[in-house]
Amino acid sequence: MGAIADELGQDRPPLFSQAIVDDADLVQAVGVAHLASTSNDATSAETSMLIALRKLILRHGDWGGRRREAVESFGSKSRLRVYEQVIEDHLNSDLDLQRLAEAAGVTRFQVIRDFRKVLGLTPAAFIRDRRLRRADLLIRQGSDLAGAAFAAGFSDQSHLSRTFRAAHGMTPGMFRRAGTLPSS
Repeated sequence: MGAIADELGQDRPPLFSQAIVDDADLVQAVGVAHLASTSNDATSAETSMLIALRKLILRHGDWGGRRREAVESFGSKSRLRVYEQVIEDHLNSDLDLQRLAEAAGVTRFQVIRDFRKVLGLTPAAFIRDRRLRRADLLIRQGSDLAGAAFAAGFSDQSHLSRTFRAAHGMTPGMFRRAGTLPSS
């Protein structure tokens, strides 16, 4: 717990004196985390859970006095370049918050904050976008859909098709047949 307490600007874990917490925003964050946990996107599930946990601790945790504000470092943009390089280098393999955190020497919470602060996105959304862009490029270059899906880090061709349809309103096969792909 020490690492989490340090990350939240404290040197010890919080106490929770309330047995019942009335916080609609926290309930929504926990609901999003639960829904994400049922998906195949482990990074999104982990990110959602950590966001909900952070909200719970910061809003309802008690350190026995005024909470010291968490100190944000000024290296978000430089760390983002590290994250981007790790993502590009390992796009077709499992990417999770821990891998990104280790590469930049920070915690998983900091990875999430850096992405939100600099890009306004979660790490999962950024990774999904990069995978989609890579698949787009490979399809434009003539790769078959299954090969493009695998090379871009999608679990299979149907995963690529679902993601592509959600982003562009059509499947990659439809665009291939039409002879054009949307601009990314």
